[in-house]
Amino acid sequence: MDEVNDQHCKVEKFDIKVKTKSKDGLILQLHHTVRGSNGENRRIRFSSAVFDDAHEKLACADNAGNIFILDFYELKFWKLICKGPCTALHFVPNKQDVLVIASAKHYDINFMDVETGCCSLTLKGHTAPIKHISFSNTKINNLLTASVQEAVLWELKNYTKYFTLNTYPGAQIQQIMFTPAGDYLVACFQNDTVQIWKHENMKSIKQIIPSELKHIKNLAFTMNGRAMAMAGLCSKLILFSMDTWKALKSIDLTTYNISGAQQIGFIPQMFDGGANKILAILSSDCILHLMNLETLQVIHTIRPDSSGIRKFVVSPTGKYFLCILQLGEVNIYNTSNAIDMMQNSAPSPVKNRPACTSTYNEHTPCPTKSPTIAEVEQKMRVCMESARLRRILMQYGEYPDKFRSIIWRSLLATPRNKPAYSSLVEKGIHSAYENIEKQFTIHSSITLKSLKRLLSCLAHWCPLFGVTKFLPGFVFPFVKVLQKDPLLLFECVATVLLNQCQLWFEYAPFPPISILAIIENILGEHDQQLLDHYCTLGVTSQTYALKILETAFSEVLTCSEWLILWDHIFSNEPAFILMAVVSYNIVQKNAIRKLKNHEQLENFFHMQNPIDKKIFLKKAYVMLKDTPEDIHPRRFLNKFTALEKGNCYQQFNGYPKATICLKLAKKERKKLNNKKPSLKELTTRSQEKEINQRILTSDLDCRPVFSDDENIEVCRKTSKKLRKRDRINHRHTKPEEGDHKNTIKDDLIESIMYPATIQVRKNKGHYSKKPGSRGRDTVDRNNFKSKPKKFSDKNNVLEKEVEKIIKSCSNSESSDS
Repeated sequence: MDEVNDQHCKVEKFDIKVKTKSKDGLILQLHHTVRGSNGENRRIRFSSAVFDDAHEKLACADNAGNIFILDFYELKFWKLICKGPCTALHFVPNKQDVLVIASAKHYDINFMDVETGCCSLTLKGHTAPIKHISFSNTKINNLLTASVQEAVLWELKNYTKYFTLNTYPGAQIQQIMFTPAGDYLVACFQNDTVQIWKHENMKSIKQIIPSELKHIKNLAFTMNGRAMAMAGLCSKLILFSMDTWKALKSIDLTTYNISGAQQIGFIPQMFDGGANKILAILSSDCILHLMNLETLQVIHTIRPDSSGIRKFVVSPTGKYFLCILQLGEVNIYNTSNAIDMMQNSAPSPVKNRPACTSTYNEHTPCPTKSPTIAEVEQKMRVCMESARLRRILMQYGEYPDKFRSIIWRSLLATPRNKPAYSSLVEKGIHSAYENIEKQFTIHSSITLKSLKRLLSCLAHWCPLFGVTKFLPGFVFPFVKVLQKDPLLLFECVATVLLNQCQLWFEYAPFPPISILAIIENILGEHDQQLLDHYCTLGVTSQTYALKILETAFSEVLTCSEWLILWDHIFSNEPAFILMAVVSYNIVQKNAIRKLKNHEQLENFFHMQNPIDKKIFLKKAYVMLKDTPEDIHPRRFLNKFTALEKGNCYQQFNGYPKATICLKLAKKERKKLNNKKPSLKELTTRSQEKEINQRILTSDLDCRPVFSDDENIEVCRKTSKKLRKRDRINHRHTKPEEGDHKNTIKDDLIESIMYPATIQVRKNKGHYSKKPGSRGRDTVDRNNFKSKPKKFSDKNNVLEKEVEKIIKSCSNSESSDS
């Protein structure tokens, strides 16, 4: 058995070339030709095919029992050897690379790994070839397989049957499947009856016998499961509402030269919300018609030149569809390219209005007037619901770039509080972020301005965000994406801080211990080996989790990957971001286990590493569903809370206010202590102090009891008046010899204000005591530090000193006159 498995595991892969643009959107053609014993070429026909949009794969089976796997992501294909011809194929949802194969010989159901070709499970129990395979979207472990004689529901947890539906001759099964939502099981029988069961209890709730429709061959459902189309060999198409259980439309196909339908199927389009409008109809003459059910026009027809179409298959999200031709070839089409070709080419006019009866009033849009972008955005805001948007996300994996900001605004329910936001902006740049450009190398001045404004508004909104060190790196990617709408940017980031960042700040400024413990428990639940590896290296969740959270995944993901991830984060509960952190670690396990020290791991979580985004997101969803309730983050986190509409935003709580206040006070004190006076200020203070001491020492017998500020102010005014008077005297008159006091004061002030000039004069002998001057007026600099006398009555001394200053000034004025 081991040797057989090793042989199966050696799968050789080959390159494929996909056409980017071609006629009708055809990107690839498949045919299988082998050389016979006589040297002739013999073509083996393909019989069935199935898409897996989650991993960009396609499986095709031929009549010889070969299964070909095509990988559109890596542009590779390879062949798997099956035990014999198969009658049906289906990929297992939410599992990587597992294909369900219905065998034509023993009617077995085999589960095969498409990478290795190894069969992991086989189910037995059918008595006829299996034609239909379907999985439930609500209960993934439920599998439906059916032949024309019987249908079996399997429980994959214990690999047993739990329901069997047997038929009788004349009422054999034409088609049976789960509805897209998985809540109903629908089957059409050979006696033109449609039966509907409730999946939960398999109770029959509805039977439909359309009188207008005979020879029913096929059923089709829209992605949202709200409408069902029924068609058969007669020229009628009926649209049925699953909400009201009534017929919506009955379309006469003869108007479009379609005599009957062998197969029908809806083709999903980008941003149609699951209400698919394009229906593919394979007519009885083997031509594929694409009909727009809103305008009731055939917008495109696919008619291969080599052969007619026997069967077509549409991928779950509508990204691709293929046609299996009668000669056994397979033509694969890119849906978006095909639709673009349809829109560029004018549709064929229909002379007569299609005969159509309806149970509701039709509102067909006028083809001559196209809505503006503003009208489209307004309609989107009204129609966008979280559940509907999430269905679009699960269908296509991401939101369109063109409408991403509008969708995020709808998902986060931002209130657009312009007065409240304006009041935050008017407070200006916060002191904590005045020099934020020193932390980031931002070449765009617009981006820098937007970052400063956002951080300042957050700091004014809550003091916590003025001392949070990682906040600039956390919000920077949001600034790059939403900087064109500053109000949406602030409210988006504020909503993220309220919801996705719960419990991040409960121990601020220390790490969020609770969040890191939750992540560690989840990692231990889903990958104990990786957690043991971290423990062996002494690496904690602060390295493999906190670094990712503090940068909002911007350092480990590319721009496109980051946008897709946050599409999913905004569309799910707040716990999803923690699951994404654990998922990133598990998906990168092979690379992480090769790192041998703490420094290498630190660098690993600060760089972009190649990652399969589909596997990464899929793993996050699996953990969100399968994590036990006792360690699930939703047990500790509150439900989503939007910002309140009003003139102010609600208060941000969830952090230790006392600790943050102490940190803010300490930061303010440190800022004041570090604020050093300039050289000019120091020089001015020193000069004023020197003037104050010299004037008071020369004119007073003792130092007055002034405060420092009063001394400086009085001396400043006095020196100013003296200098002004001196300039006037030198202009008009010469000083007399007896007037020595004013000269001494002028020289004293000049020696303080211009010490360099006085020094030059002293060196030249020009600065000497004049004859006739008093010895008291010649001031000795060594006596400046003499101790002042003490007075009992300070008020009297103050009055005397003021009188002396006034008298001195008056005397100088009289002498000038």
